Amino acid sequence: MAIPANAAVSLNFPVINMEKLETGERGAAMEVIHDACKNWGFFELLNHGISHKLMDEVERVSKAHYAACREDKFKEFAARTLEAGEKGADVKDVDWESTFFVRHLPASNLADLPDLDHHYRQVMKEFASEIEKLAEKVLDLLCENLGLE
Repeated sequence: MAIPANAAVSLNFPVINMEKLETGERGAAMEVIHDACKNWGFFELLNHGISHKLMDEVERVSKAHYAACREDKFKEFAARTLEAGEKGADVKDVDWESTFFVRHLPASNLADLPDLDHHYRQVMKEFASEIEKLAEKVLDLLCENLGLE
């Protein structure tokens, strides 16, 4: 059945409040995890233990790094690509995204990335450590849900 383009669609994807896992509502929270894994394949975590202050700082230093180091490089690349396109070059397969990848495991690449200041490296190292702890908690919950040790 096709949904009309003007129809309002409401999808309530699963949200896990991790604080509820430490209360009398643990069973209900575990059921949400079970349903999410069985029927959705993903879920959002609330109250996961990573501080808003740290997440805000990750966003701030990332945006500052982009503005200071990546934005001009991207603009130069885009200008060169558009200029080449005007001359008949094929630019339909150009990747317009400007990215770099910070890897934490199995070995960090923070020392290998150019143009990162000490503060950025420290913030990302702390964030990666917090993400790793959270991932271990989530894996423990998934194992528990499956009846595994």
